[in-house]
Amino acid sequence: MTDTARTRLLSTALDTADSAATVVAGAAAGLATYRALAARPIETRLTLTAAAGALALCLADQATTLLRRPLRQHLGLPAYGYTAAALASPAVAPSPGQLTAEAAADAAHRAATRAHALDYGSGSLTQAANWTGQPDGTATCELTPAARLLCVPAPSDRYGAGARTYYLVADGERPIEVHTLSELVALLDRLADGQRLDPDTDDADDQAEHDRDEDQYGDDDPDDHRDVDDEDDQDPEAREALFVGGYSEEPPF
Repeated sequence: MTDTARTRLLSTALDTADSAATVVAGAAAGLATYRALAARPIETRLTLTAAAGALALCLADQATTLLRRPLRQHLGLPAYGYTAAALASPAVAPSPGQLTAEAAADAAHRAATRAHALDYGSGSLTQAANWTGQPDGTATCELTPAARLLCVPAPSDRYGAGARTYYLVADGERPIEVHTLSELVALLDRLADGQRLDPDTDDADDQAEHDRDEDQYGDDDPDDHRDVDDEDDQDPEAREALFVGGYSEEPPF
């Protein structure tokens, strides 16, 4: 058995014994208190039993900690179990590259954590493994080959450092802010049907196309006589001049 395996085995055994002794002390104190108060009302017995058990747990934990320290030193073990793991794998020294990678991982975790506001059911969007973070604090979650959910941190002086805003980004589309999971599903359905994410974009494209057609072909509406005023508003001389060379008399209006 290697020294590392021996250290872990002894540490686990001591921690298990410590926990068992603490639980036994608390249970014994609670049971003794419950039996001693047999003549009291049930509510009083239960309350005092819980208090006695909790007090015994705290005192037993302190006692086992004091007894365990010299024993660990005698066996050559660290003072606490988690110290062995820390010594076995020393922390990586900070460096620009390490900090950059940690910033990207932090962005992914924050995006997944704040995604609970979109999905209270703690679904796939709340899993950090589904997000790809960036050093600038943004993160993306790929939904389809052409669409992804973008998480953007809000300015810290406005909503706090943890605030996040989510946008659905698709190729050739304007990013649309998403507030709920149902809204996200509806937008993805529009993309699947070949529609635009923003209906206003379709109206703007139609209007722009209509304007281009008018500029290219002109207005061919035969009922639109913009160069002729309403005949009811013309004075008699203008109407007479209009029909000179046409009809010999005015048409019956």
